[in-house]
Amino acid sequence: MGIRRLLTVSLLIAAMRGIGSAQLRAQEGSRIVPTNQFVLSGYGTVGYVYRTQGENINAFTSSISPILLFQFMDRVLFEAELEFELTEGITETGLEYGQVDFMVNDNLTLVGGKFLVPFGVFGERLHPTWINKFPSSPPIYGHHVAAFGRAPLLPILADVGFMGRAMFRPGPLSVNLTGYLTQGGAVEDPTEEIPEVVFPASSNDNNTNKMAGGRLDIALPPQFEVNISLMNGDYDDNNVLDFTAWNIAGEFRSRGFELRGEYIQTRQEIEQTTGFPTLVRQGFYAQAAYRYRTWEPVVRWTQVFDDKLDGVLQNESAWQLGLGLDYWISPSIAVMAGYEINNEEGLELDNNRIVAHVAYGF
Repeated sequence: MGIRRLLTVSLLIAAMRGIGSAQLRAQEGSRIVPTNQFVLSGYGTVGYVYRTQGENINAFTSSISPILLFQFMDRVLFEAELEFELTEGITETGLEYGQVDFMVNDNLTLVGGKFLVPFGVFGERLHPTWINKFPSSPPIYGHHVAAFGRAPLLPILADVGFMGRAMFRPGPLSVNLTGYLTQGGAVEDPTEEIPEVVFPASSNDNNTNKMAGGRLDIALPPQFEVNISLMNGDYDDNNVLDFTAWNIAGEFRSRGFELRGEYIQTRQEIEQTTGFPTLVRQGFYAQAAYRYRTWEPVVRWTQVFDDKLDGVLQNESAWQLGLGLDYWISPSIAVMAGYEINNEEGLELDNNRIVAHVAYGF
């Protein structure tokens, strides 16, 4: 069931390509006349968050993310995800991604537009609420109802640019190589001593540099997969300060049991009067789940290590233990509940939480 959930959108695209082969290529003389095809997919979430310590903050949440798939020809596909989320009584809207895919052949796809950056696995494949088996995102990523005493290492990355995907099948293995060139990071507040790097996904780049990156996926379907990611680019307005990140992720599945995890390290150059020291941040999460009929208990551990600027401590480490339980009404509809135990060294925070939601993939 878990594999089918993870591959739903891919199967929709494959189905549309099959429709294209049978229906889209109507001949008019020697000219191919395409017949447009359209599929609406997506997911919606209704949730609740309750802080069990300190200020008893509690709130209901609601969001919907429709995914639009529009096929012009059997090798040209446009796909987009919109996001509508209720925040403090205001409906916020956004474009999660909007991209054109050109399928050169069965082994190569070229992509242009705003896309989910293939750095790590969680952001590109797992962050939708009905696929993520815990009702919040790992604290190393900033996304769905994430709350932690330490800033996330990276957001769910979506950026504007071009990307290429190549697939190979040497024997029983599946090998995918992805490379991309995007606008890259920017400085949120240049007045800060250590500025935060953000990824605004704007059509106007803040400098002449572009972020380059890639990911290597090696899988032995359906049990095992390992992923290695790297990206690099200048993030300041003057093309001086460098930002580099790398990630290693892995997944193992067997008979209802699933074990996955990701490690991230970021290296950010800082401009100071004495030079250009480097801020190093790193952390990981590991998650285990076991599906028994319609029930699935989940355990997630997240660790963020000390932040160090050229070896000098800036922020102390933090960890989170998440204990969850999912009930699957259908392969794409689940009720998920979890309890987060948070510990942030050097910060006196009482922010343990109960998080729950109903997630519906359609």
